[in-house]
Amino acid sequence: MTHPPISSPDNPLIKEYLRLKRSRKYRRSAGKLAVEGPNLLEQALAAGLLPEAVIYTVDYGCGKGAPLLSALPGSVKQVQVSKPLFAKLTATETPQEVAALIPFQEPDHAQFFSVPLSLALFLDRLQDPGNMGTVLRTAAAAGAEAVFYSPGSADPFSAKVLRSTAGAIFNIPVAMAREPLKLLREFKRAGIQIAAAAPSAQHYYWSADFSRPTLFIIGNEKGGISPELSAAADISVNIPLTGGQGSLNAAVAAAVLIFEAIRQRRSGS
Repeated sequence: MTHPPISSPDNPLIKEYLRLKRSRKYRRSAGKLAVEGPNLLEQALAAGLLPEAVIYTVDYGCGKGAPLLSALPGSVKQVQVSKPLFAKLTATETPQEVAALIPFQEPDHAQFFSVPLSLALFLDRLQDPGNMGTVLRTAAAAGAEAVFYSPGSADPFSAKVLRSTAGAIFNIPVAMAREPLKLLREFKRAGIQIAAAAPSAQHYYWSADFSRPTLFIIGNEKGGISPELSAAADISVNIPLTGGQGSLNAAVAAAVLIFEAIRQRRSGS
């Protein structure tokens, strides 16, 4: 059902969208995400997530967005808004003319203790939203089964991170581990190797055996991995650098390690 165009920021749906966008706590309690742009919306639909409501401009509804909107079931509220109002909803300089409220519940990390994992990541206080989004996109592209993150990390469901994942957030489970050390110990008991990325490690990353089930720990951009998590790792590996560089960007380091694991598994070495 298509509702009349609205232009007031006091509209209840608009207010809820903005609250979801701004408040991590509210997103969790409401079990919803605020997403912007056709790509994120299409990726959510492809992952089987049906929007509660879609907000769009006249140009989008009458143009390139018409096929998508007409294909949505009648249970999805469709709300047309003015361009000035939509500009207030967006986090980008060039608004993408469509946004949505999508029911989405972040999984509990404990549910993975009984599920065999072959390849996963743990992000220890990764704080840059761009890094967070790139890591999630890389992990999804590599076929990793899950990404866990510690308290103090960038919110993986914030608007900036969602955009940088290019929709990959809907294709890989992402869960907070409130007790990181407990999570690592549980996975170790399940036979999963814990590998920490550390510039000071003695082992080069290609010399380690990642053909076995492995969870990689990627540390904070400035401080690296916390001492207690480093101590819990089965092996620490480094990525050798030249040119006087002390370390790689966290997202780049994650990509190097993930795809080394994929290479070893595909080549048998």
